[in-house]
Amino acid sequence: MKYLACLLAGLGAQLAVAQSIPVTPDGTALALGDVCYTISATKNGKEYAIGTTFQSVRREQVDGVDALAIVVHQRMFDGTFEMRDSLVVRRADLRPIRLDTDRNGAPHVHLDYTANRVNGWKMVGHDKQVIDVALNGPVWDGNLWGETFAALPLKDGGSYRLPVYQYDTGKGSFIVEVTGKRAFGASDAWVLKAGLKEDQLVDYYVGVSPRIELGYAAGPSSQHLGGDCKGLH
Repeated sequence: MKYLACLLAGLGAQLAVAQSIPVTPDGTALALGDVCYTISATKNGKEYAIGTTFQSVRREQVDGVDALAIVVHQRMFDGTFEMRDSLVVRRADLRPIRLDTDRNGAPHVHLDYTANRVNGWKMVGHDKQVIDVALNGPVWDGNLWGETFAALPLKDGGSYRLPVYQYDTGKGSFIVEVTGKRAFGASDAWVLKAGLKEDQLVDYYVGVSPRIELGYAAGPSSQHLGGDCKGLH
């Protein structure tokens, strides 16, 4: 969700987070399959489609581990931004095993996660920068937003923190607050305030059943189900 993360620098939701508790996601709750989203921006009171996001969640066996292969592929219509995250995570708890990120069609990041370490590399300009970070406990991948939130044991009034690692910002925590429920098209949705910083939380919508990311609203930008994801995979 790097495109969304880039937008948050100018947002200030100013939501106080109280009584947040550690929690473990449940990847078995996630709906499998492919989904297309439209990314929109609002200008002068009018909403414009500016890009699309393809998302795929598939169950796989990886070295004897019951896993999920998750792809999030985003592209802006004007050609200024394209990113494809390919993640392998443990299905039981969504703990990451591997991340590969392409930026504008070129390899940008590779990470391998173990119980005590994350290592790999990222491109900085034309140079490959080594990543080797010791972990002092479980972490989740900081690039995977919607599906991670959807795998939480969401309930009315729920408040959660989840330790994460993100290759640009390092160690941190997802902050997730359940603010209620609402009708969302033909589905009921949990409404969340979520993000990496207390003053930059955005509205996220997660299906009650099936458990699926439905969209988000981040200031003038938003994402919702539907659209044409031709060419994304």
